[in-house]
Amino acid sequence: MARDKEETKARILSAVGKLLAESGFKQLGVNAIAREAGVDKVLIYRYFENLPSLLKTFGQEGNYWITVEELIGDQTVVDDKSLTDSMVLLLTHFLSDLQERPITQEIMRWELLEGNELTQELATVRDQVAIETLEFLKQKYSFPPDQDIPAISAVLIAGIVYLVLRTKVNDTFLGIDFSSPSGWQRIEGAIASLLGAIVENDG
Repeated sequence: MARDKEETKARILSAVGKLLAESGFKQLGVNAIAREAGVDKVLIYRYFENLPSLLKTFGQEGNYWITVEELIGDQTVVDDKSLTDSMVLLLTHFLSDLQERPITQEIMRWELLEGNELTQELATVRDQVAIETLEFLKQKYSFPPDQDIPAISAVLIAGIVYLVLRTKVNDTFLGIDFSSPSGWQRIEGAIASLLGAIVENDG
């Protein structure tokens, strides 16, 4: 019985991702999700309570977004690194991961067009991962008091997200070819250069 429940929940979460990627948030409803998952809508309310709660669960468990554990990986990898090197490692890992999540990219494109309670649920999940990752860094390093590390991170993350989403409609930006691995290697190099220039490592 428990196995059936978990399989049904997984089908429901998969249906959420498929519908969001195909038609965005306006078409997302309990009836549509139930049809896509092939289940009675009563089960959605039983297992997830309501639509916002379902979407929050999707954000946390539906393979929608990288987890803190996945982002950080083996913590010993950053043990001997500076704050700058650790930030470069985490940001390039985030870049690679986002490139491997086409459904997530589609959902994020829809979010740019539709702002509502449901989009906010997923944004909250993403923000929490970023906050917890910054807390992890703060425990390992003393952030320079004259440098706003969260704001610096926000600008770089936003740039990464924009470039990844933009490749859906255009492979080039400022003459950089993102259809080639060398284009993304240039971005990774730029991340390292920017952080190396603005983040002090004596903390």
